Amino acid sequence: MRKTALFLMFACIFAAGLAYADPDDTATMEVFVEVDANMTVAPGAAFTDLSSVQVGPIFGYIPFRVDANTQTCMFRGAASNLYKGDDPVNPEVPPILVSLPEGISFVCPDANPTNGQDNNAAYVAPFTVMGVFPGHQCEWVEFESSQNNHFSQDIVMEVTWIQSDPEKPMGEYSGYVEFEAMIVLP
Repeated sequence: MRKTALFLMFACIFAAGLAYADPDDTATMEVFVEVDANMTVAPGAAFTDLSSVQVGPIFGYIPFRVDANTQTCMFRGAASNLYKGDDPVNPEVPPILVSLPEGISFVCPDANPTNGQDNNAAYVAPFTVMGVFPGHQCEWVEFESSQNNHFSQDIVMEVTWIQSDPEKPMGEYSGYVEFEAMIVLP
């Protein structure tokens, strides 16, 4: 009998608790997300006109845009030789060659090279741009932005070609450049 009374008492307390419960309730929980390092690189123009030349150096100032959510980035570039009629396999007309001694310079208005480097990168290896245009690739150069913990600015890649043949057939010679950027994590 005593067990039955005890059981009924607990059942009534439990039932009363349900009967007197709030009609609504809330709960909160902390949520979070990690923002990963990211970068975008885009050409600053559809093409760059290198002007005209008879004999001598050809200077190319090729614009790119870099946007990254970290302040340190590494850059390297590649440049193809310039081919008559945009034809890299034409054996009849030799190309206008990339000038190897100059390397590639990167001009960043709001960033400086780090680790004692300068903004000029030496060519280090033959490279094929766009899969068919022979040229050369330069070494990596690390830059740190003077912006507030991000890197968002226009970059100019300076490339030089040399036209040394005074009897080079006239016409348009073209090729490609490639700009590569990589985030450096702190």
